[in-house]
Amino acid sequence: MRSEKLAVYGTLRRGSDNKGVVENTTLVYPGHTRFPAVIYNEKGKGTIVEVLDVTKEDLNTYDMYEGVKSGMYRRVRTNVKMDDGGKERAWLYVAGDLLLANETVFEVIEGGDWNKRQDRNI
Repeated sequence: MRSEKLAVYGTLRRGSDNKGVVENTTLVYPGHTRFPAVIYNEKGKGTIVEVLDVTKEDLNTYDMYEGVKSGMYRRVRTNVKMDDGGKERAWLYVAGDLLLANETVFEVIEGGDWNKRQDRNI
C-alpha cells in the first residue's frame, strides 16, 4: 500500500523529529484558542510542521476530523522545507471557507510553532 505524506502543525502533531516549515504561511488562532489554522500569506513567516506517513484511508479519516465537507478546513498539497535540508511534498490542512469567514478575529501564533505557543485562557 502506497503511503502519503501529511504535514501536521497543531493538535495532530506527535512529537516526531521529521520536521520542517511550510513557507509563506501564517499559523493563527481562528477566533478561539482550542486549535490552530494555517493561512497562506505571502508575507507569512512560515508554519512549523511534522511530516507523517499516512495511508489514503487515514486521509479520509483526517478529512472527517478536520471538517473538510463542512468547509472548516480544506486539504491541499504543499511543499515542506525539511529541517535536514531536503524537501517533501505533503498534504496540509488549511483554513477553509468556514474559518476564513472569521479572519478579522484571527490572532497570529508567533513563531509559527503550535508546540511553543503561549498558553491562553480565552
